[in-house]
Amino acid sequence: MENPFSFKPDQPVITIGTVFGTSLAIQGWNWLPLNQLLVWSIFTWRSIKKHSSWTWYQHTVLGGLRMIVFLGSEWCHNLAHVAAARAIGKPVDAVRLILGMPLLLYNEPEHPSITPRQHLLRSLAGPICNWCLLFISKVFQRVTPAGSPAREVADTAVGMNTFIAAGSLLPVPVFDGGPILKWSLIGRGLSPDQAAKASSQAEKVIGAGLLGSAALAFRKRRWLIAVILTLLGLLSLATGFDKLKY
Repeated sequence: MENPFSFKPDQPVITIGTVFGTSLAIQGWNWLPLNQLLVWSIFTWRSIKKHSSWTWYQHTVLGGLRMIVFLGSEWCHNLAHVAAARAIGKPVDAVRLILGMPLLLYNEPEHPSITPRQHLLRSLAGPICNWCLLFISKVFQRVTPAGSPAREVADTAVGMNTFIAAGSLLPVPVFDGGPILKWSLIGRGLSPDQAAKASSQAEKVIGAGLLGSAALAFRKRRWLIAVILTLLGLLSLATGFDKLKY
């Protein structure tokens, strides 16, 4: 299936740098850092609500720091994939900026020359990076005073890296868990068709579990978590029942 975020052949591509030997490129105006502006605004607004006696400068700085560790966790996740791909000799073809965030582009993600072990190494790099960042964030969290701005930054880092590290391992479409499960099964001797069927069954089970967890979150009025779990559950079920290709 063709990646809908691939570069359009009729528009110029501008390379603005390289990361681990891979080009960092933009096309059109969709690279503008709208995610950064949105998240910065949200964290700044939350600071205003929580610290009414602060100056605008203090609110803006805290909002910016929380935005950096929040979105930076996702940046590090993707750059770890890029570094691992480079290290195994199967580099990412390009890193495209979309709304200020990195998107990894592979022209042939399942090229026959890539072994199951190389697929696993490339896929595991991101989650491993976030588990390492989570450990560092937890240490920082423990040494910062409760209720301080530094603790708020640490809490943001812990929360985001926990979410990415755990969530990315779910066998859900577009997450790392899907390829990890598939290529683990192939590496153990299953054919691609057999691995696909086993992955499909896992996606159904995970999807049902996510929807069950979403129902529990709704009962506890944890609305954001409930919505995220619902979307992930529906996505997993749609793929498991072959209603969605990825």
